Amino acid sequence: MTDKQVTGDKCPTDPWQSPIFQPLMHEAGIAAQTLCVGLTTLRKANYMQPEKYYGGFFSYTIGLERAMKLTILLDSLVEQGNFPTDQQLKKAYGHDLGKLLAAVQTIRVNIDPGEFRWKLPHSEIIDDAVFFLAEFAKTTRYYNLDVLSGKAPSLDPVARWFQLVGKPLLAKRPARQTLRNAARASALEELMGDKMIIRSMSEDGIPVSSVEEASIAEHNSEYVAKEGTFLCTSLARYVIEVLRHRGLAARGAGHTIPAFGDFFALFNNDDALLKNRKSFSIT
Repeated sequence: MTDKQVTGDKCPTDPWQSPIFQPLMHEAGIAAQTLCVGLTTLRKANYMQPEKYYGGFFSYTIGLERAMKLTILLDSLVEQGNFPTDQQLKKAYGHDLGKLLAAVQTIRVNIDPGEFRWKLPHSEIIDDAVFFLAEFAKTTRYYNLDVLSGKAPSLDPVARWFQLVGKPLLAKRPARQTLRNAARASALEELMGDKMIIRSMSEDGIPVSSVEEASIAEHNSEYVAKEGTFLCTSLARYVIEVLRHRGLAARGAGHTIPAFGDFFALFNNDDALLKNRKSFSIT
């Protein structure tokens, strides 16, 4: 049994009667919703709540994959007049976010660059970030189950994120902020060090057993949560800009499809606004 090639549906009198309108609308809603849930959770992640990293990456990678596949579907609709089949999508990309992003970038390259505003963030670490996200989407999201079931364990995804993304981000933190945080941590240790017992572990596996270490870990968590979430938001914004362009092109060609900008309006904001957000919502 082979997949049926689905074509566009140009200008029916009622878009709700189109066989592609509602599936596209629902898929856009799912992509936007899971992206926002993932980003909100990642922004709240910290060394005391590592489950927020897992939950955040789980939702975010699902949303990013769906947004990229939507972009590829729409580009095919514009250029070929039909969508790729399920088997074609699986064979070409599977759940590989790296391959999907490369396809989105190829689509982008073939369009007038003046049509686009946004670029990929943190050029020196974005490749490592995408590599991590791709591995998480394919395999490492099952890390804890793999450990419990006896499979040879890889590095914990939270530690891996800090290794590939967190530490490079912390290295870019303004020196004055690092010194201020260290001074506060030292003062807290002097004030409360003999009054508290702390047993924890930072994201990268370093034991946290003093008030000073806990304060430093807290500040590091907050900085990486803010900057790391912004990196993920910017990556989604880069993809969605291409998605929005292909959607407009399809509508311009007469295809009856939703206005994708309505679902992803949040991702058309500038760096300052996105970096300072602590929650994300499509409403």
